[in-house]
Amino acid sequence: MPSWLQSRFLPVLVGLLLLVVAPSAQAAGEDAAVRDVVQQVYADDYPANLKGAQKKLQDALSSCMKKGCSGPVKAEVQIALGMVASQLGNAEDAKQYFKSALASDPGAKIPDGKATPAIKTQFAEVSGKSDDKGGGAATAPEEGGLAATITHIKEALKADQDGRLDDCIIADKKALALDDSPRTRLHLASCEARSGKLVEGLKDAQIALEVGIQKSDASVMKIARNRVQELIKRIPHVTFEPPIGVKDLRVTFDDRSVPVEALTKKFSVDPGKHRVKAEGTVNGFTSQFEEELDIKDREAAPGQADPIIVKITLKPPANDFITPGQIKCMLTAKSQEEVQKCLPQNQKNLVVRVAGDFSAYSDTNAVGVYTPAINASLVSPTGGWNVGGNFALDAVSAASPDIVSSASPPFTEYRYAGGVTGGYKPGLVGAQGSVSSSSSPDYVSYTAGLRLLAELNDKLITPTLGYSYSYDRVGRGPNNWINDFIPSKGYIHTHEFEAGVTFIISPTAIALIGGTFAMERGDGSQPYRYIPTFDELNVAPFVPVGATVDLVNRTRLPIKPLEQLPTERDRIAVGARFNKRLQNATLRMEQRFYFDTWGMKASSTDTRYMVDLSRHLRVWPHGRLHVQSDTKFYSRAYTAALGGDGTFVVPLYRTGDRELSPLFTLTAGGGARLGIGELEGDIKFGITFVGDVMYTRFLNALYVTTRTAVYGSVGFDVEF
Repeated sequence: MPSWLQSRFLPVLVGLLLLVVAPSAQAAGEDAAVRDVVQQVYADDYPANLKGAQKKLQDALSSCMKKGCSGPVKAEVQIALGMVASQLGNAEDAKQYFKSALASDPGAKIPDGKATPAIKTQFAEVSGKSDDKGGGAATAPEEGGLAATITHIKEALKADQDGRLDDCIIADKKALALDDSPRTRLHLASCEARSGKLVEGLKDAQIALEVGIQKSDASVMKIARNRVQELIKRIPHVTFEPPIGVKDLRVTFDDRSVPVEALTKKFSVDPGKHRVKAEGTVNGFTSQFEEELDIKDREAAPGQADPIIVKITLKPPANDFITPGQIKCMLTAKSQEEVQKCLPQNQKNLVVRVAGDFSAYSDTNAVGVYTPAINASLVSPTGGWNVGGNFALDAVSAASPDIVSSASPPFTEYRYAGGVTGGYKPGLVGAQGSVSSSSSPDYVSYTAGLRLLAELNDKLITPTLGYSYSYDRVGRGPNNWINDFIPSKGYIHTHEFEAGVTFIISPTAIALIGGTFAMERGDGSQPYRYIPTFDELNVAPFVPVGATVDLVNRTRLPIKPLEQLPTERDRIAVGARFNKRLQNATLRMEQRFYFDTWGMKASSTDTRYMVDLSRHLRVWPHGRLHVQSDTKFYSRAYTAALGGDGTFVVPLYRTGDRELSPLFTLTAGGGARLGIGELEGDIKFGITFVGDVMYTRFLNALYVTTRTAVYGSVGFDVEF
């Protein structure tokens, strides 16, 4: 601050409270001359120049004492001297002047309506009386009111004198919370400006100016106007130059969000260090910008540009699968357009992907499944079309308690499955279709489906609608796709409808919500599953959970009917998925709720956290929790009763499928993917490993109470 400004205005702000009173002039002779001095001090010097005001008043009082003034005039000078002393923080001197004024004129009082809280208190201590119109202090102030305001003002003055500007700001704000005085706000603006908080100082000075104008307070207006003009000359400004063609741009300035539509505006900022961050998608890559600015006070750095232009140039981070050559190219780029030229342009006309994997499953119920599979696809990014096909072979072997309980030998069978897919999306709307079939010795299935999608709101929202139809035949083997099939149980028709919406929340976050509704009609009962039955009164209530095969065979009735399920079932499932890309990892969380007309309710929660250990290696832990209730017709121990005709009467619906019983399954595991060779080359290779351990607890089933299973797979893929 220039020294002449400091000497003129700093006392104003130290004193805080401006009183401009021009008592009506009286008189003649010395009284008139002295009163003119007092008026001139109030109008021109107080409180802008407290030291000067003090000297003029002391000279006037000396003249009064020498030449003789009336008691009331002498008291006016002493009252003014007391007010100046109070503003300078000399409370004892102020009270002494007030005491002398009362001695000169017992009716002396502070000018009407102009007393500060401190002056009111000091005058009341001397006079022993109050004058709500300004002649003295109010009666004892309430706690947190006048006394607290005075305390905070004194704290602010002391902090200012000691150079503790942050404490000065805190104390002034506390005082303003109790008494919003424009003079206190001017002192706050001074402390803020000298601590480098120019923007806040300007705001407070402008508020004080507005109040001064409203109240026609000439002294406040004069000081506040000068303060506003001084700060406007000092405050620097910044503006931003956003990159072209980045629709998902996000910008923060000192961790505060800057609206994209306001980036080109001019922002007032305080001198000091500031950090600008930005993020967006460039050529499909999540890209970032970060820069630290050291901005100077405009008066301290006259050569500094104003406004300072921050040119935002987004660049993908080094760990986001960018080659060293591309990184070097981006570091030398001068504009966003040059950065984009450094990145892969994704202009392949045709992409071929071939993948194969081998998976295996084994559990403590002596069930094993081994599955080799292969799939291939042909995609045209420029043409918007794709075709693909897949084939898998399941080799299943089993010697589970269900088989043993039926006196059946262990078995091995094969299931063949295959399908083709194709889609077309030339613009914002597309369709994807698929057909598939599978065959095993006692089951053949055919499925066809169509899925429609559209990209809305600049591709930030993608709704989908789908429908599929399945036709299944259940019978007894041996069977394959060519041999004749004996459908001993009948047919199942399934109509499934799906709907979902994908939201791109940010460049690094995606959310998907959706649901399916399926209608099954037909008999899906297993042709080899026989159900033990028990005496309703004497045995069934006492069959324990997990009863052994031997115990069941010793206590059951001689009749063992085949499984019979309801021939209609409607399924409803709703779920959500959230993917979030972090600095070098991706978090994926899924939640699904299910219920059907058989009375089953279920919940499944799945989480993966995929970490990029390098440009070539990604690993992830995996966890899943599935909980379900039983169906309304499920029973651990079905009963049968002997009818009058000598035949047994059994329940209409019955099952031995423990997957329809209440249970929960905990899954823990993980996986890894290794990219081989140059990831940016024309041919890309990858190997994927997955392994999971699954623990299931059956809460109300025969034979088995727990099952532990292990699943693993290894896959290889190539893209060119």
